[in-house]
Amino acid sequence: MFSYWLATIRRAAVAIAALFVFCGGAMAGVMIWEDASAWAAALLQGTLFGLAVVAVVVIVGSISNTWQAVRMASRHGLTLSPEAVPLPCTAEIRVPIRPGTTAYQLTDSVLHALKQLSAPQIDEVKEFTHGKLTLICRKSLSLPVRFHISITTDRDTATVTMDARPMAWRVLDEGASWCVLKTFEPHVGKAVHEEACGTGTT
Repeated sequence: MFSYWLATIRRAAVAIAALFVFCGGAMAGVMIWEDASAWAAALLQGTLFGLAVVAVVVIVGSISNTWQAVRMASRHGLTLSPEAVPLPCTAEIRVPIRPGTTAYQLTDSVLHALKQLSAPQIDEVKEFTHGKLTLICRKSLSLPVRFHISITTDRDTATVTMDARPMAWRVLDEGASWCVLKTFEPHVGKAVHEEACGTGTT
């Protein structure tokens, strides 16, 4: 958990720095406007004010994010790690396939397998085509997550790439995207392997 917390700080470093400059600069600017001769004291006060604001945001924001991420990971049977911080969350697997196996067959098997899971629950199938699958998950998550799968076949190998990210841009998502990816990934791999070996249900 502590390593995840540190990773959230690094992830939000640019935003934190921008907040420090804005708040500290605003405070110093107001003081210099009132008394231009006291610019040294104004800069000091502005720096201290900026640091205080950043400290509050970092402590409250990052701890809250970490706590929510821990709860979400536990809910999905996962142990939180720093890998949950970077967005989007991605993974790739390669599976040997029988000659003649199509990307559509594999995609259909993956969709069928993921629909059987109780969590994360699939709320919407946005895309389902030859080798492309996009799912929206909301329930059991703190925010909606878009999970996209791309499957390509090359004679005797299927390459599956997975991408999980928040529906709206965010610096941090409380581990929601990572939970979706880590929960779905083994089931995607199993479904592709079973279909490729001729033991699938579809």
